[in-house]
Amino acid sequence: MKMKASLWIASFWVSASCIAADTYQVSTTVYTHGEKVASPVLLVEADKMASITIGNDFSYSLTVTPNPDQTAHIATEVTVGDNRIMPSFTVTYGTEATMEVGAQKLTLLVSKVGS
Repeated sequence: MKMKASLWIASFWVSASCIAADTYQVSTTVYTHGEKVASPVLLVEADKMASITIGNDFSYSLTVTPNPDQTAHIATEVTVGDNRIMPSFTVTYGTEATMEVGAQKLTLLVSKVGS
């Protein structure tokens, strides 16, 4: 009986830890030469890459790594036509962040939506 209870507790703990992954909503706008190219909104699990491709000219991937202080490290890769940038930076939840690399501009707004 004690073994059954231990197995039940262990399986519950594993199930709960799988369900309890932190989830983030990332709203992004990508500009090239001042023109808006795309504005995807992605739901991303912590430490897992999410990506989107639109046609042959646009692809975007990102990983959100949470920090303990209401910020997250964001690693991205954006390709527009033949131009690719791979900015990486730390953002505060709920505050828009902007990064410009050459003709490319990227704005991000990250919100924690679940855990």
